[in-house]
Amino acid sequence: MDECIDESGRPQRCMPEFVNAAFNVTVVATNTCGSPPEEYCLQTGVTGVTKSCHICDARDPRNYHGAGFLTDYNTQPDTTWWQSQTMLAGIQYPNSINLTLHLGKAFDITYVRLKFHTSRPESFAIYKRTSEDGPWIPYQYYSGSCEKTYSKINRGFIRTGEDEQQALCTDEFSDISPLSGGNVAFSTLEGRPSKYNFDNSPVLQDWVTATDIRVTLNRLNTFGDEVFNDPKVLKSYYYAISDFAVGGRCKCNGHASECVKNERSKLVCNCKHNTEGPDCNVCKRFYNDRPWRRATTDNANECLSCNCNGKSAECYFDHELYRATGHGGHCRNCTYFTNFCFFVRKMITQCDNTGRCSCKPGVMGDKCDRCQCKLGYFNLDPQNPQGCTPCFCFQHSTVCESADGYSIHKVTSTFDRDEEGWKGQQRDSSIVPVQWSPTTREISLISEDYFPIYFVAPEKFLGNQLLSYGQNLTLNFRIQHRDARLSAEDVVLEGAGHRVAVPLIAQDNSYPGEETQTFVFRLHETTDYAWKPNLKHADFQKLLHNLTSVMIRGTYSAKSAGYLDSVSLVTAHRGSGTPARWVERCTCPQGYVGQHCGQCDLGYRRSQPELGSFSSCEPCNCNGHSDTCDPVTGFCNCQHYTAGKSCERCKDGFYGDPMVGSPSDCKPCPCPAGATCAVVPRTKEVVCTNCPAGTTGKRCELCDDGFFGDPLGENGPIRACRACSCNNNIDPNAVGNCNRESGECLKCIYNTAGVFCDRCKEGFYGNALAANVTDKCKPCSCSPYGTVDKKTTCSQVTGLCQCLPNVINRDCSACEPGFYNLQSGKGCERCNCNPIGSTNGQCDIFSGQCECQPGVTGPHCDRCEINFFGFSPSGCKPCDCDPEGSESAQCKDDGHCQCRPGFVGARCDMCEENYFYNRSTPGCQQCPNCYSLVRDKVNQQRQRLHELQNLIDNLDNTENTVGDKAFEKRLKEAEKTIMDLLQEAQASKEVDKGLLDRLNNINKTLNNQWNRMQNIKNTVDNTGTQADRARNRVHDTENLIKTAREELDKAKEAISKVDIKIPTTPGDQNNMTLLAEEARKLSEKHKADADQIEKIAKDANDTSTKAYNMLKKALDGENKTSSDIDELNRKYVEAKDLAKNLEKQAAKVQAEAEEAGNKALKIYANLTSLPPIDTKTLEDEANKIKKEASDLDKLVDKTEKEYNDLREDLRGKETEVRKLLEKGKTEQQTADQLLARADAAKALAEEAAKKGISTFKEAKDILNNLKDFDKRVNDNRTAAEDAIRRIPEINATINEANEKTRRAESALGNAATDAKEAKTKAEEAEKIAKDVQKVHVEFQMKNIKNIQKLWDVRVLIKLCLYLICFFFFFFLN
Repeated sequence: MDECIDESGRPQRCMPEFVNAAFNVTVVATNTCGSPPEEYCLQTGVTGVTKSCHICDARDPRNYHGAGFLTDYNTQPDTTWWQSQTMLAGIQYPNSINLTLHLGKAFDITYVRLKFHTSRPESFAIYKRTSEDGPWIPYQYYSGSCEKTYSKINRGFIRTGEDEQQALCTDEFSDISPLSGGNVAFSTLEGRPSKYNFDNSPVLQDWVTATDIRVTLNRLNTFGDEVFNDPKVLKSYYYAISDFAVGGRCKCNGHASECVKNERSKLVCNCKHNTEGPDCNVCKRFYNDRPWRRATTDNANECLSCNCNGKSAECYFDHELYRATGHGGHCRNCTYFTNFCFFVRKMITQCDNTGRCSCKPGVMGDKCDRCQCKLGYFNLDPQNPQGCTPCFCFQHSTVCESADGYSIHKVTSTFDRDEEGWKGQQRDSSIVPVQWSPTTREISLISEDYFPIYFVAPEKFLGNQLLSYGQNLTLNFRIQHRDARLSAEDVVLEGAGHRVAVPLIAQDNSYPGEETQTFVFRLHETTDYAWKPNLKHADFQKLLHNLTSVMIRGTYSAKSAGYLDSVSLVTAHRGSGTPARWVERCTCPQGYVGQHCGQCDLGYRRSQPELGSFSSCEPCNCNGHSDTCDPVTGFCNCQHYTAGKSCERCKDGFYGDPMVGSPSDCKPCPCPAGATCAVVPRTKEVVCTNCPAGTTGKRCELCDDGFFGDPLGENGPIRACRACSCNNNIDPNAVGNCNRESGECLKCIYNTAGVFCDRCKEGFYGNALAANVTDKCKPCSCSPYGTVDKKTTCSQVTGLCQCLPNVINRDCSACEPGFYNLQSGKGCERCNCNPIGSTNGQCDIFSGQCECQPGVTGPHCDRCEINFFGFSPSGCKPCDCDPEGSESAQCKDDGHCQCRPGFVGARCDMCEENYFYNRSTPGCQQCPNCYSLVRDKVNQQRQRLHELQNLIDNLDNTENTVGDKAFEKRLKEAEKTIMDLLQEAQASKEVDKGLLDRLNNINKTLNNQWNRMQNIKNTVDNTGTQADRARNRVHDTENLIKTAREELDKAKEAISKVDIKIPTTPGDQNNMTLLAEEARKLSEKHKADADQIEKIAKDANDTSTKAYNMLKKALDGENKTSSDIDELNRKYVEAKDLAKNLEKQAAKVQAEAEEAGNKALKIYANLTSLPPIDTKTLEDEANKIKKEASDLDKLVDKTEKEYNDLREDLRGKETEVRKLLEKGKTEQQTADQLLARADAAKALAEEAAKKGISTFKEAKDILNNLKDFDKRVNDNRTAAEDAIRRIPEINATINEANEKTRRAESALGNAATDAKEAKTKAEEAEKIAKDVQKVHVEFQMKNIKNIQKLWDVRVLIKLCLYLICFFFFFFLN
């Protein structure tokens, strides 16, 4: 059964079956791997993993991946694919690859689907073509960088009334995953507002039409590892597509149910409904009674046959006839004399029975004795060589006549006062001024080269010059040198997209010379007037109707000038004077008005408004919703809630079928205000198509993804959909980010949580509202050993974990200095290192072993090692007991060893007095008794030395204050005693030389004591300076405290002015989050102030401690300075008191900060008590802020020591930094020198570049001159060859001239002289022609190498042309 005819035999719409139009159709690819063979590697997405690599080889069918595999039959187990070369071969942006599918005929495309064998590209585009030779039109863009790559907005959409043939761009399919098997499907109608009204949308009907599909692959998707240029990596990036499908139907416009191949094996529609053409797009020859239309679901729109009453079998569609009668079939070639009759001048001498002769065309009257203009012409004018003027009428009418009330008018330029707006124009369209001469009253142009310069007419010669059609353009012109070389474009007219030109000597004008001559040009299209190219009379009139340029060539040779004396253009205007009978008055057909039928009548409009007055007028087709329309734009004045040019659609916010033509066609959309709707053709269901922002659903009854509310009030009061506020802590590409009713954020990212993703989730800390992702929430990472109850949570502001006793660091990962055993999980134990025996009070964090001084041992460094003594801050000293003289290697606490009998000395390494050492006998042997006298004398001296030692010791250890004079007196006494002893010792030095050594030691000790006294004096001076510095720091601290108090006062005042608005809906974010954030910032500021204060206090305390240590050292050195020490002690106490006061003030500032925070919490608590808001979450946040403020105090204390240690470390590095600074300065000087040299080199390079550019420009000019010279040489050669070819014609002309001369001598006696002169010139022409022929032979032999001879040839050709013109003139006369 024929699907194009229904059951009752009436025509109905029919369509070919839906097919994959690309199946087994050849695809042309601009790049394919395999030639030459190339290795490629499979992408795994894992860095460092060995990639599996293969070979693409076009010579091996098993390893070839050509474009034919794009459209073949594919199965999952046996996949074939097309593949490009790899990135190693240069396949990456900006290099693109095109895959072009030639469908062979127009199809109505429904979708285009691509299945990728690799990852989908980062950027690619789909294009279509509506004809095989038409332009490529973008269909769809896919890119992760839409704006950068294609200058399109990402995920844009088309609103109702916008251009529905625009391509959109989306990043939906531009992710690198999956690495294989990713699909991309493009639906041609998706997102197009008129898709529900497709039958009545010519825009979308054209949009889905395509004869060719092209996929352009622009940019590969990568992991970014290609920047290292690893060949293995580059080989893993390439394009590969396993399936290319195009779903659609063969385009037959509803007039065919199948497509078949014709005799040329080309796919065409098997047309029905009296249509024909490849797409059933035209009516058959005799079926033109109404215009062709596409079939719809309601109307087959079949073509109807013409009604020619059996008198003709041929007709055409006449739009005017259809508009007037409703039937457009205009019959032609009618039989039995039924066609129109035209009376002509008599063709036979016999008249008919009425006495009327049969006339020829253009003649009328019973006797054929009167002329007339044929249809489409008027104004039979003897002065018009064409006789009649064609009707213009903007091509809407062929009936016109001469208009009354117009007289002849001339537009002129005489140059009596100035150049009158005329300008010069060079060949590159640049404007140059003309020269005006006040004496000769003419304008001129001078050319420096052979390139012509044109005179350009001013505005008064331009515009609508239609009334100059068939009239003359006259100009007076002369040139400086007669050797002018004319061209085909000496006078040029431009307008309405047309351009015509004529040589200066055309239309019987003479050759220009040095004397002023008049040149006349008739503005008419006939070939007699030589306007090139040839135009139809309607196009020539159209050009004059919008004349945009009149140019007259001014120069014809180098270093020569052209002079323009006057210019006039004949036209017409309304008014009295000589009648201008060439002005037309048209008889307009129905729908047109105006003198030239240039306007549409009331109730009509332009069918093509862009053509202006040249557009045809058609009745206002407003589908019964308006009686009038705009005659220019054609838009109807639509009523009944309709819109569109022809009221063919319902107004936004209404739906229905306005084509019915009743006032109730369009009904209000059941949608919110501002939304549009459409009717689904199959179900007739009304669907909202342009819901307000944030809403969706068939009735806009739901909030769109990313919005919340209750637009229809289904669950309470109506709440408009608003965007969910998740503080940029969600993935914008994810679906279901928030609850569509409450607005609660459901998919917080960046480790955030809360109703609005405005805080860090448990186990993380930071600022969830930070703009930078790296500044958002970071993991607490609390140490399980150092955290209370092994908690993983921390303060969400500071990140401080809750540490066990004596555990420090933000994450509780270390013991305090002086503590160990973090792994116990119970807190750190104190090291208890002996402050004297340990080096720094620290111990091993695992074993607890303290770091001991040299010679000290024990877990706590509290005792000396074996055989060591003298437990002190410097460690223990080795006993070093003599093994022969001591009882054991261990010594006493004072370092003295336990000596054996006869041995003495601290180390038991000497024999006792009156004992001697005998190597032959172990131990010390007693001396003989004679040594007793010496021993007594020595004891006496020893006693005196002991007294002297006591005197010296009293200098060090006396508790009473000794005056300087008494001290000096004692020193002198001691000195005297020492000198006495020295003299006595020298006298008895032979008795005991060791005594002298001891005296020398005492003398050295005395000198040392004097030096120490001087050092103490210097130390006192330094201590005073340090005290002054401490006072200055105390003063600075007081100022800082004052500033902190002022800031606190401002904070209190700001808090008192806080006005917190109560939220009106559960989804609103109240101001408490902002208040909490402000409180946190205030707390951080107070913490910074407290840190600054404590730093100053610490500096003051360190200064005081240093002063104290120096005083203590001074006291250890000498009690003489006790009065100075008391003064320093007093200053120390003052500084210490100031430090304590600073600490108190810092504590006070901290307390005020806490008070401000508590006040904010109090306000918060008051707000949370307001019903009916659930404030539990906000109370928890406020408590956390309070706890974080408390944690700040601990943080200040814990970081104090770290700060001091850091400061000490920095002091040690200061010298190194200064050295680096000096080194940097030296290198900076070197760099400056290099930079200066680079600047000089740059200046030289720029100068060289300028010279290069100048040289290039000169070379380019020389090249242009050479090209022009070559062109002129070729022109002259061509002219010479033409002249040679015309030599026989010239000879014939000469012979004919001789014959006519003889005839003229016999016929015109009084013209004999002229004839003889003509004969003479003819003979000269013959001679010149022979010379030309001779020159031509030489010309060919030398191949245009002799420029001088070429010039001679051109002169001869000119002379020849002059003679030819002379003969033509002679014969015409």
